[in-house]
Amino acid sequence: MRIAHVTPILVKRYLSEKSRKRTTFLRGPSGIGKSEVVFQTSKLLGEHVKDWKGVVDLRLAQMDPTDLRGIPHVVEGRTAWARPSFLPESGAGILFLDEITSAPPAVQAAAYQLCLTPEDFGIPPEWMVIAAGNRKSDRGVTFNLAAPLQNRMCDISVSTTTDDFTSYAVGKIRPEILSLLQDRPDLLHKFEPTGDMKPFPSPRAWFAVSDTVDLDLPVQDRVELITGDVGEEAAMIFETHLRVWESMPRLDDILAGKPVKMPKEQNVRYCIAMGLATRLDAKNFDNAWAFLEQMPGDIQTLTIKLAHKRDKSISKSPAFSKWAVANQAAFSMK
Repeated sequence: MRIAHVTPILVKRYLSEKSRKRTTFLRGPSGIGKSEVVFQTSKLLGEHVKDWKGVVDLRLAQMDPTDLRGIPHVVEGRTAWARPSFLPESGAGILFLDEITSAPPAVQAAAYQLCLTPEDFGIPPEWMVIAAGNRKSDRGVTFNLAAPLQNRMCDISVSTTTDDFTSYAVGKIRPEILSLLQDRPDLLHKFEPTGDMKPFPSPRAWFAVSDTVDLDLPVQDRVELITGDVGEEAAMIFETHLRVWESMPRLDDILAGKPVKMPKEQNVRYCIAMGLATRLDAKNFDNAWAFLEQMPGDIQTLTIKLAHKRDKSISKSPAFSKWAVANQAAFSMK
């Protein structure tokens, strides 16, 4: 399942009392945003559900069985278990069991009861349990899930695409990165489970690259840091792409309505498209329309859809309204 589709499904599962009782397990490669969709789901539900407490994030790989079950002690001659203080006891929210496939079998056994009957731990029925973990092929520290535990969960295999990542990341990450990934979608997540473990590109790693570019370091230092995030090959490709970015027409000229010719090179077109997607608004859209009209249809649609997703006020522009009517098949105002 594409990870962009997961959040609305999790919201629906929570709102269904029956579905909420069954743990959802998100299984997928490292760094694609499994944890992020859980927090996105919490944010959406928090806008509608009373007494919403958010996400309680438990990293099972760092826990012992007693951390979940509690410490045994004697009460009136009988053994009782001291309830862990981090488990929720009121309100509503999401109990997130992260890294469940990296947890040793003994910890998984303790998590089994937590997934099956959370009420035994005093967790209110308004809480939903979600787990996440990596696949064996990801070469992380993984253990097989016990069959009874896996059978108690809805096991969803998740993946991501460049379009999903771009739609989510526009306005949150450097446009130079988004334009590179449009031209080289193979660099979004490129993990090769062979040989020595080295840095590799992933959605999470590209956000780190964006932070590095923001530091405005000398070129050599920047390249070395980016290599540490996404590996040598992707770092070199990105550095070359930055030079393309620096040579493209000025975005300020396009947004001011000055005459600018459409470059012939596809990678330069993607640079301009992602740059405009992060800067178009209701005030400058009409000015930029003279340039947008020159764009190939697929790049034009991508640019305008991303810009509108980032800033809905663009719909007030006469040029946008005219474009949206003429492109109803490719674009929805909803």
